[in-house]
Amino acid sequence: MLTALALSAVLASGPASADSTPTSRQVGLAAAALVGLPPHTDGADLGQRPPPPGPLERLKRMRAAKQACDGPCETPFGARIGIADGVEARSNCTSTCLRLDFSFVDPSSGEIRVAKKSPDPERLEYAGVTYQCVEYARRWWIRNLSLTFGDVPTAADIFDLTQGLRLPGREPVPLGRSLNGAGKRAPKRGDLVIYGPDPTDPEWRFGHVAVVVGVNPGQGWVELAEENYDNRRWRNPQAYARRIRLFAVGGRYTLIDVEPGRTQSPDGGRILGWVYPLDER
Repeated sequence: MLTALALSAVLASGPASADSTPTSRQVGLAAAALVGLPPHTDGADLGQRPPPPGPLERLKRMRAAKQACDGPCETPFGARIGIADGVEARSNCTSTCLRLDFSFVDPSSGEIRVAKKSPDPERLEYAGVTYQCVEYARRWWIRNLSLTFGDVPTAADIFDLTQGLRLPGREPVPLGRSLNGAGKRAPKRGDLVIYGPDPTDPEWRFGHVAVVVGVNPGQGWVELAEENYDNRRWRNPQAYARRIRLFAVGGRYTLIDVEPGRTQSPDGGRILGWVYPLDER
């Protein structure tokens, strides 16, 4: 769930203050309605930002992120947990683990190189911090859509991006987004599902991103491919990580982080919406 830009900024202050641009960054547009609510409104805490941590707390977070990589792991760090559309997903051990290595991908072959810095900047595209959710989403777009997007402080910040880059020439491509529960465009294959942050929960401090790889409106689900959600072997290791519920009410679409046939997901997250290129090909 972390990004390269987040290594200093986000561990320092959390997603609420890691970005300097105005508007609704970090909590996403979905939280805008939480601002200015009357007192005694249950759930209004999601729109509130805690004060940024001090130096000791920043150091504590960095140490905790490194120590988390020592286990216990859901699956061994770097183990293959699934593949979708030619893009492998690997385990990050646990969602709070952070190793300061980066992935670089060859857009033509899908070859991945892990290094501290790009070994071949002319040929390889930056993907992200190894085995984090943003890294997988960027690799999937590079491999399947010939698209990439710029660095972001956190996964949740992807919801506010206004453009991607078409490869190999890196021409700007406008990005659109559908607000969960309000958008009239249903999720489609290749869309990025963006989860909001919860600064009070270390596992959700930075949000999450997953790629839509299947949609069935009739049965009411979408299939997601991802890294670093729960770091378990995918439900279908050759196709998708998991399915979540999709509802259409009054022509507007809602995704809920609950698997079909279930009514709750204690460890699930809050979905802001989904992001997609406007020049869909």
